[in-house]
Amino acid sequence: MMRSLIRSMRGDERGQALVEFALIVPFLLLFLVGIIEFGRGWNLHQVVTDAAREAARTAVIHDVGIDQDSVIRVAKNALGRAGINPANATVTLSGTFHSTGEPISVAISVPYRLAFFGALKGWTTGESTVTLRTTFTMRNE
Repeated sequence: MMRSLIRSMRGDERGQALVEFALIVPFLLLFLVGIIEFGRGWNLHQVVTDAAREAARTAVIHDVGIDQDSVIRVAKNALGRAGINPANATVTLSGTFHSTGEPISVAISVPYRLAFFGALKGWTTGESTVTLRTTFTMRNE
């Protein structure tokens, strides 16, 4: 008798796991989408860094046929091969060509639109893109 009274006072626990799951799922999904979004941005940044490295390597090779336009073309071709629109990229060079031992820097900046968190960022700051920037420096050979 006493045990049945205690059981009836505890209440029914059926559905408790479902309620807890329903409370946690939005946070888990937000966390998962954030990981995916960050991974996409990180991958794009690595592609931009590789394009800057490739352009800097082209710039420091001792070849009189290489000028600023050809280095920019190399950077934009590398971005295009990776699926990034080269028209959106800004490529700047600093340093002197064909001067042994002098450094040349290639800086690339590309706007990256956040797929999911862009709407949230746009709602809070008014802008839904992030500018990814990278600079790569090498010395002339």
